[in-house]
Amino acid sequence: MISRREVVTAGVLGSFTGSAATAEASQGSQDDALLRGVLTRIEEDLQKINTTLDQGLRGPGLDAGSIADIRARLTTHLRAAGKFPDFIEVGTNHFYSIYDWHVRHGQQIQITRISDQRFAIQFMFTQLIVRWEQDANYLGTPFDRG
Repeated sequence: MISRREVVTAGVLGSFTGSAATAEASQGSQDDALLRGVLTRIEEDLQKINTTLDQGLRGPGLDAGSIADIRARLTTHLRAAGKFPDFIEVGTNHFYSIYDWHVRHGQQIQITRISDQRFAIQFMFTQLIVRWEQDANYLGTPFDRG
């Protein structure tokens, strides 16, 4: 089966090769060194395209945006208490970022309704409680049961 990437890069490779062959024919040079240089440039261009496509499909990693902020709070609590917190209250933007992260990485999404009619999404070992009445970028202090 042919992947979408192979189809896209094959078309791009064909267009680069055609323009390279035309450029070589117009110059009248069949030198092997020139051909190797052209192929090297094509390979570099394809590598740039590949990198750009991968970044666009993967999105931000674990060290970007909301996830980095949440991980910083988790790490602070872990160092202070010796365990991950049970809960962190978050705004809607953080909730959506975590939800998108689960979808992007094919992880099971565990959303529950807790006793005071709020929603919570599981991230690592912590429940992120959605505080819809707070600012969309709200990130509360981690806490444990009790």
